[in-house]
Amino acid sequence: MTSGRRKRAESRYVEQAARLGPKLRELRLERGYTQQQLATSAEIALSTLRKIETAAVVEPGYFTILSLLKALGARVEDLMV
Repeated sequence: MTSGRRKRAESRYVEQAARLGPKLRELRLERGYTQQQLATSAEIALSTLRKIETAAVVEPGYFTILSLLKALGARVEDLMV
């Protein structure tokens, strides 16, 4: 049994990640944030935000997404495409 996150190719959420990243970027730009500003406000690493926006992270953490949404003043529904 292996531990840790699945590799990108093994994840069943690849398609969702491909939609999440651009939608998150769209919300960020609509609100006038740079990646650095949003990462700082959400208290996450800039590299993490970049990976989520480019779908390099296929299964971002639940609390990471909640932190980003809070920093953006957005709701989960706002990420729906």
